[in-house]
Amino acid sequence: MGQRSITLKYLLWTWGFFLLVLSAVFVFSTRQAERTVMGEAEDRAKSALNLVRHLLSEKAPFPSEAALAAWVDELGRHMDFRLSYIVSGRVVADSGVGAPGLPEMDDHADRPEVREALAGRFGKDVRVSRTLGRDMLYVAEAYGGAGGVPPGIVRLALPASALRSELSRLRDTLLAVLALVFVAGGVAAYGLARNMAGSLREISGVVAAVGEGHFDRRIHIVPARDFMPLAEAVNALAARIGSHVREIEERRDRQEAILEGMAEGLAILDPAGRIVAGNRALRGMFPALSDIAGRTPLEVGMPLCVDRALDGFDGAAGQVQHIGRFELAGGRVVEVTVAAVADARGAGGRVATFHDVTEVATLDRIFRDFVIDASHNLRTPLTKVRGYAETARDMLPASPADGDAATAGSALAVVIRAADDMKTVIDDLLAAARDRFAAAKAATPATDALAALRQALAGSSTLFRAKGVTARLVDAPAGGLAVRAGHEVLVRAFSAILAQTPDAVALAVTAALHGETVEIRFQGPASLGIELPDKELAEAGGEVFLDGATRVVRLPRAAG
Repeated sequence: MGQRSITLKYLLWTWGFFLLVLSAVFVFSTRQAERTVMGEAEDRAKSALNLVRHLLSEKAPFPSEAALAAWVDELGRHMDFRLSYIVSGRVVADSGVGAPGLPEMDDHADRPEVREALAGRFGKDVRVSRTLGRDMLYVAEAYGGAGGVPPGIVRLALPASALRSELSRLRDTLLAVLALVFVAGGVAAYGLARNMAGSLREISGVVAAVGEGHFDRRIHIVPARDFMPLAEAVNALAARIGSHVREIEERRDRQEAILEGMAEGLAILDPAGRIVAGNRALRGMFPALSDIAGRTPLEVGMPLCVDRALDGFDGAAGQVQHIGRFELAGGRVVEVTVAAVADARGAGGRVATFHDVTEVATLDRIFRDFVIDASHNLRTPLTKVRGYAETARDMLPASPADGDAATAGSALAVVIRAADDMKTVIDDLLAAARDRFAAAKAATPATDALAALRQALAGSSTLFRAKGVTARLVDAPAGGLAVRAGHEVLVRAFSAILAQTPDAVALAVTAALHGETVEIRFQGPASLGIELPDKELAEAGGEVFLDGATRVVRLPRAAG
């Protein structure tokens, strides 16, 4: 059942109150009117009774009871009253029945008004007449008698129906007036309720407008002083909300400007792994879609290795992690850092930062190629030149007889010295290159070997299902295992080991830290011709070998 409107509630309560009050007024007024009318009738009957006593005294004496009865009948026709004279309970005269009917009337000594009169008081009573069969008002007083009239009771009776008709007319008039008051009060209450409901609708309209973003809406006119606190509270609330929203929008605009001005690509991911927002640099790195909100990393064009690295991020292992360096489809090289964030519900999201290191990677590659070329294309010919020069010098006589031989010996000595100087320069260049690569390797952010291992296991799941292989990471520390090897290098090495697992076997993988070494063991049957990725891991300072059928990977632990 729906809730009633305030107008209907107010109207019903008002009508209920009016009905209760007017009903009480009606009952009280009718009873008071009845008492007033009956009192007036009694006073009129009492006055008539006194007049009859006076006329009776003036008319006396009567020669007989029959003459008294005839006089009473005649007087009753002129007074519109029923006049009776009762002696010791016997009705001697009665204008209502006439002289012929007197012998048939009952004894009236037990009538209430007669008893009261016999006791010396003014007697009265309202009842249905046994003789006439109508409601009558009876009044009676004692009469001491006169000439020919024995002492008795003079009684008057007038019809009560006339009194009741008068009361009925009065009651109907009062009921009409009260009904008019009831209807008028209801109409007035309805108008007041409508006015109040209109005020509430105006206030609720302002609140709804504020909720829709119209923070400049205010309540300016209130119908009554009682609504003033509510209006002031709503206006203050709208002002505070507007101020807070403007502050939030300003902060959002500043943050968007900062994010759009960043050179690094930034992607905010929800707990389901979908991109919530990304900046201009990120859209430039992955231009496949203009709108990346709500998309997965794969849908916007990120490589599978990046998607799996993001999926393998473990926020419990650290709030911020460097997950590796990746080469994108267009040749751009990025380093990816992931940070764990929590939304308003406490669910874990992620913020991925893509640092464009293409220029640095290109310069490193150019420098590495130059060092290699300098080592092979300069050092080897220089060694040959020096060797030939030394051979030619040794072929000259120890004590040359002519000047040409002495000159040739001096020239060959200059060539040998120049070759030695050139060799020193090349050696210094290679030493500087080694120092630079060693420093770069030491400055390389640590990689979580566990994240790379989980990524490799996830990437090999399709192959394992096809080969009927069951592979599980059965033992690993709670946090991460930081090593200096690159994330992509580890993923490739672990994937190469997993890909050579025989068909229909169970593979148990464990990871542990032994001092300054991280050891990862792949326990299970191994293929006879297995090829271990020793070269790739050796470049990272690690090693891989077989311990029986178990493949063991050892990597140096990253400092700090």
